[in-house]
Amino acid sequence: MEGVKPWNPLILMIGGVLVLNLGLLARPEDSAAVGILGGPASEEPLGTGDPALFAVPLAAVSSAMTDEDAAGFLLLDETALQAIENPLSGVLGVRDGLMVYKIQEGDTLSKIAAHFGVSTDTLRWTNEGLRSQALQIGQELVVLPVSGVVHRVQEGETPESIAALYGVPSEAVMNVNKSFEAGASVIVAGGKPLRGVSYVASKLPDLGSYFMKPVNGWNWGRLHETNAVDIANACSTPILAAAEGLVEEIGSPRSWNDGYGGYVKIKHPVAAEVYTLYAHTSENLVKEGDYVARGDLIAKIGNTGNVHGPTGCHLHFEVRNARNPLAK
Repeated sequence: MEGVKPWNPLILMIGGVLVLNLGLLARPEDSAAVGILGGPASEEPLGTGDPALFAVPLAAVSSAMTDEDAAGFLLLDETALQAIENPLSGVLGVRDGLMVYKIQEGDTLSKIAAHFGVSTDTLRWTNEGLRSQALQIGQELVVLPVSGVVHRVQEGETPESIAALYGVPSEAVMNVNKSFEAGASVIVAGGKPLRGVSYVASKLPDLGSYFMKPVNGWNWGRLHETNAVDIANACSTPILAAAEGLVEEIGSPRSWNDGYGGYVKIKHPVAAEVYTLYAHTSENLVKEGDYVARGDLIAKIGNTGNVHGPTGCHLHFEVRNARNPLAK
């Protein structure tokens, strides 16, 4: 049209950009905010997240998803464990496949059992000290992954024979254990402590006075299922070989060793496969391959392994394939 000046292209471009932006920014009051994937946008303010989570190496996460994840832990580096939930803050780790928990202030036996999904009887059966004393802050408890008992495998035993002994299906033994070698501790799911252990032990050969008492102290004389008795005395009290024999195996006092802690195992020449085992030692004074005489100094009393309370120094004296002369 005559007299009308054409629009400047620059003005047209700027105006288009403004219209476009206004259209994108405008939002009807009744429409919901839309997120980047088309769904409702979160009303939570954006954040940077926890830097510690981004610092976890992939390999560390993978290793945490084995024993530690059952305890509610996330492995943050090569040495540290950080508790995710406070009720499990007393978990110390896993020793020989069994979880170890340190008692915290306010804990009760029923509360601990509920946290781990096992019965209170299971905690009592697995931790002998619970039968005779109240819970103590700092005391360590072994916690099984299922309700049941721990059985020490004897020579010649099989998963089927162990299951039959406790009156449970063979799967209750086979499905929760990897090793069934003699001396190994296995979990019997749904099992209860054996009755009549003294009767079973009475069927073993009686070697008379072949064994001497390996240490002075208080002997309860109550026979464990492993054909063992406990003799209490002060830590570092000398332990003597009950009879001559070959030192076949040594367990470090710094290791859990299926609850034995430090131990010395001696094979004796009196009969086939007769051994004595001296456990919970604070120090071993012999080495594998040594041949010791009756009465030789072999170790010192300690409270290593599965021992409870500050005054738990004692010797676990076990005899294999012969009657224990110290049982009352």
